[in-house]
Amino acid sequence: MYSRKSMHVRRSLLLLALGTLLLVYCCSGCSPLYVMRAAYEESKILLARESIEEILQEDHEDEETKTKLQRVLQAREFSKSMTLDPGDSFTLYSKVDRDVLAWVLMASKKDDFILKTWWFPFVGTIPYKGFFEKEDALEYGRCLEEQQYEIYVRSTDAFSTLGWFNDPVLSTTLKNPEHSIVNTVIHETVHATIWIPNHVDFNESLATFVGTMGAVNFYQSEYQECSDCSANDLQHLQELVATSERNFSYYLGLSSTLETLFGELYQLYKSDISRAKKLEQREAIFQQHIQPLKEQYPAMTIFKTLNNAEVMQLKIYVTGLQCFYTLFEQEERDWQRFFQVMQTIKKTVEEDSEVNPYRLLEDASSPCDVMTLKDLQ
Repeated sequence: MYSRKSMHVRRSLLLLALGTLLLVYCCSGCSPLYVMRAAYEESKILLARESIEEILQEDHEDEETKTKLQRVLQAREFSKSMTLDPGDSFTLYSKVDRDVLAWVLMASKKDDFILKTWWFPFVGTIPYKGFFEKEDALEYGRCLEEQQYEIYVRSTDAFSTLGWFNDPVLSTTLKNPEHSIVNTVIHETVHATIWIPNHVDFNESLATFVGTMGAVNFYQSEYQECSDCSANDLQHLQELVATSERNFSYYLGLSSTLETLFGELYQLYKSDISRAKKLEQREAIFQQHIQPLKEQYPAMTIFKTLNNAEVMQLKIYVTGLQCFYTLFEQEERDWQRFFQVMQTIKKTVEEDSEVNPYRLLEDASSPCDVMTLKDLQ
């Protein structure tokens, strides 16, 4: 546990570690200015960490923040029962001096699913890049638009260093509803537990499934153990169970719709018709599949227009969720058995980089068939 009294010692070690990472990133061919800004922002977050346990004992912090921080600790402990390994992460809290942590840029060709990618140490090749100012992301995006890319920029309120540092929960994350915070803690803990380099869609979709399903399990467990709770507390937990279940169902439905949409657009883009015809026909395909989803979820904020970069952004996070769910059901909803399969998949891919982890997932959770980023290469 970090204490404020010993923080100055930790800071010296942390700055040394960040300096080492900075050297690695600069040698990798990334922009030195970009890396320096990233290291600076990361160091501010990590150096501002305070013990959640200590904050909970203080009088000056507001009760809503304390309640949500208590949920962070509970979700962290629950992740251990799922056989996840949070390490020391989410025991600390950092206040961020802005409403949005960072902005994530993705870019795809307008008439094809060809993504702009970047390479970073430890994580490998990834199809997105983060910025700490929205205008920086948009400015870089304008350059990509001149190269005939279609761009999508979204905000993010959390991050994972994949276990390299003690990741804190951020004030940007605490702005979200309680069930979303629980989801985020479990999601990011998945990344700290298992990450397969160069397969970002598998990693993120796995974390999406585990985060959303894990939140359902978390609140179901809370409700079952609440034998001496008041009627109001029981009703509140019932509502959280229902909310997390709806959220899980939404993501399963989104994943299914996206697979169909992606498949039809992919076939269109690979056809021999003119580019103008492709751009015309893609709108009809988009409306056919997305309009029913909008009617079912009227509060949905995504897919306002067809944008290949947004399609691919979502595909990274929700590819094959039904496959993960099928495996979870086959393993009798036992997280230990589920993650044993995930670790076997990870080991197999590490031994043979040509193996697509989704093909291994399909073998384990048949019937299941999805198109992945690796299939597009």
